[in-house]
Amino acid sequence: MITLHNNTNKMTHTILFRDISPSLGTRDLGAKIRLNIIEKIETNEKVYLDFEGVDVVTNSFAHECFSKLKDKVTLDVFKAKIAFLNTNDFVQRVIISAM
Repeated sequence: MITLHNNTNKMTHTILFRDISPSLGTRDLGAKIRLNIIEKIETNEKVYLDFEGVDVVTNSFAHECFSKLKDKVTLDVFKAKIAFLNTNDFVQRVIISAM
């Protein structure tokens, strides 16, 4: 379990999902990105997940990436360190339903 530590020297990081794919569909990809997000939240104050240019996120991807991420870190860490940006209505609904 990852816990929240205050450190003002840490930076922010943005993951641009459009650089990965405009369609995020597989559990394998979700697991790979989840591990990358965990690494980034350990070394950054805030991690922005930018979905600009992403049209589709499947339930399988969202569950593997975001639901399991929420289970891995504390709720305080999730709320404090992760921000979703530029999610269209469809992507937002899929992510919310996975959580």
